[in-house]
Amino acid sequence: MNADKPGRPNPNRRVIDSTCTVHGGARGFVPLVATKRDGEIEFNPHATDQCVILLDEKAATQLFDILGEWLG
Repeated sequence: MNADKPGRPNPNRRVIDSTCTVHGGARGFVPLVATKRDGEIEFNPHATDQCVILLDEKAATQLFDILGEWLG
């Protein structure tokens, strides 16, 4: 096994640079991990598993629609 060779990226996992207004820090410095798991979307703020938000298909669709409306 070659330690220098990066692993294959997981197509069901994305890291979004975000900002935490509670814990502070630089803007865009908090990793929000979004993962697709068995028909649900999991949001993991800070990538620590201390607070995980799960959205089923209906909730994820609602969030998608709201973001589209807000962002135009």
